[in-house]
Amino acid sequence: MMATAIKFDHVKKAFNGKLVVNDFNLDIQQGELFVLVGNSGSGKTTSIKMINRLEDPSTGQILVNDVPTTAYDLQKLRWKIGYVLQQIALFPNMTVAQNITLIPEIKKEQGDLKRLAKELLQDVGLNGKDYFDRYPHELSGGEQQRIGILRAIASKPPIVLMDEPFSALDPLSRTNLQNLVIDLHKELHNTIVFVTHDMNEALRLADRIGIMKDGNLLQVGRPQELLRHPATEYVQEFFRGCLANDLYQTPLRQAILFTDPKVYPRTPAAGMPVLSDDSNFEKLLNLLSRREEVGVQDPNGECMGYLDRRWVIKYLSEINDFS
Repeated sequence: MMATAIKFDHVKKAFNGKLVVNDFNLDIQQGELFVLVGNSGSGKTTSIKMINRLEDPSTGQILVNDVPTTAYDLQKLRWKIGYVLQQIALFPNMTVAQNITLIPEIKKEQGDLKRLAKELLQDVGLNGKDYFDRYPHELSGGEQQRIGILRAIASKPPIVLMDEPFSALDPLSRTNLQNLVIDLHKELHNTIVFVTHDMNEALRLADRIGIMKDGNLLQVGRPQELLRHPATEYVQEFFRGCLANDLYQTPLRQAILFTDPKVYPRTPAAGMPVLSDDSNFEKLLNLLSRREEVGVQDPNGECMGYLDRRWVIKYLSEINDFS
């Protein structure tokens, strides 16, 4: 059983007498990419702000690594937790490199911080030589957000909070940065709590999803669990809107959504057969009769995920539809 990184224990939060988070109970496991989903005003942003004590609970407590957050020195607690905002909030008078290495500098970490900045820039597809001495105003929105992510992870904090970091970006930049989060999470094995109002984004990123409404946590589970067994009509409607979206219209895309134990794009392994997302199940089953896994690509050639023989058979037995 995995250890708990963050625990909400009967947490409530009120502002001016109005309850915005109500009896919130949740365990987030170490190394998990957990996504909180909900409309504006659902309480999701307030919930993650209580993790690093930008807000404190009115009642109840939050524990980080089994220690109440109130027992930590506030500065040390926040050093353990990276934070990425929608507004990015890079320091305009600092270069890209200085923004990235800010926390390691404050913590007086040992090592070559310039080299660290260049390596991190390379990791996110930005040439260190070109970007090292630039200032935030010289960057695009997507580039600024990449630097914001790097600043949050530069000191390798065990926990990273992300509050709707991509909602203001264009679709292409948003997809690229979602892939970046997935790749960095796989590399660093940190715990990420990601807040969004977009169920498509949640499905792309999450190990588990928590759905909030009016301050209440309605349901928590893996994407497949929530899709198959929604606890409330509200949860069902959230997914219904997602499946009606162009992103999941084709049968193979929906199959990925329902069957893949971890839904994320990845580069197919060498020799893995790949189908276009508009292929039919006959082609898929023909390939799966000879191979354990088949990749699925979208019209742009991006790998959306893979379909495993065992999971596909289970999926087809449940929907009973071979068209």
